[in-house]
Amino acid sequence: MTPVPIHLSRPGLRRRRGGYVLLELILSLIIFSIAVMSLARTLQMAIQTSSVLNRENDIRMGLRSFLEEVRRKPLAELAQTYTDQRLGVTYNSTAEPLTLKDRNGTVLSDLYTLRVAVTFDVGAEQREEALDIYVYKKQTQSGNN
Repeated sequence: MTPVPIHLSRPGLRRRRGGYVLLELILSLIIFSIAVMSLARTLQMAIQTSSVLNRENDIRMGLRSFLEEVRRKPLAELAQTYTDQRLGVTYNSTAEPLTLKDRNGTVLSDLYTLRVAVTFDVGAEQREEALDIYVYKKQTQSGNN
């Protein structure tokens, strides 16, 4: 007598295995869907972060450019305001007299602290970036320095 294969000896065994394959398939699709949704969320957050960082970099570059432009102006024009419509920010500059003494105790004249600042929004948070430099400008100066 030839032995009967196991899968033919029990007719219900084959149907139960088919149900497990369907259940495994559904579970694997659910796990795959969760993984894809997580990756999509992570990609969206990375794009938003990149956008914020690019904007902040543009603002800082604008701040440096504004500083260089104002620094070359005569003393009377050091205090200025400039609005950048593209970035939606306003740059401000102020000049304050600086009192420095040399090693002999003599006060150095015509020195100023030039401060340029910008305030901008990052989401719900408001940030300020500022740069301070010392400049030498004569009181009667009319040209660039």
